[in-house]
Formats: sequence, C-alpha cells, structure tokens
Amino acid sequence: MDNRPSKHAHWRVKETAEVMAHELYDHMMHDNQWYAAWQAKHPELNSKQLEQAFVDKNMAILLPQARAILAGMLNRPYDEGLKESIMEALVLDATLVKGRVQ
Repeated sequence: MDNRPSKHAHWRVKETAEVMAHELYDHMMHDNQWYAAWQAKHPELNSKQLEQAFVDKNMAILLPQARAILAGMLNRPYDEGLKESIMEALVLDATLVKGRVQ
C-alpha cells in the first residue's frame, strides 16, 4: 500500500500532519507497552527509523485533522499574512480532492 499522502494534499497540510504524527509518536511511546509492541513489529529499525515508520504509517489518517487545525487557525488572532497563506493552502488543497478518490 502506498502511504504517500503528499500526492493529494497541499504541502502545508502535509507538513502539519507530519508534525502531528511526531507529537503522537512522542505521546504514545512514553507508554512502554506501546513502544515494545512497535519495536517488536520492526526489530530491524533503530529508534529514529522507528519514529519515521510510525509517522509514515499514520500520516494519511492525520490529514483530515491537519486540515481542521489549519481551518481553525483562521478564526484565531494570527497575523493576516499567515491567515492568507493558510487560506490559500486550504483552497489549493481542496482542488486535490479528485486525486484522493480511490
């Protein structure tokens, strides 16, 4: 299965989802049972590779949440330039919907 969501997501959405995936990894792997289970699935990987494998595996499922976070930022008191770039990213991302259909 090809887990490259960047094909059908704007780079800003993909970047946000990637940051989220790293944060989720940090949170989940503080639980020794989760870490042991993930490590057992990938015994050939070192710690950095384990994290990247987790990020790669979970990127696609975090894209909708990344879009929601970016959209929510539009209602917050951020710099107007940042808001404009977020809006542009979401509009451009929406044009990629056709490519997401399986």
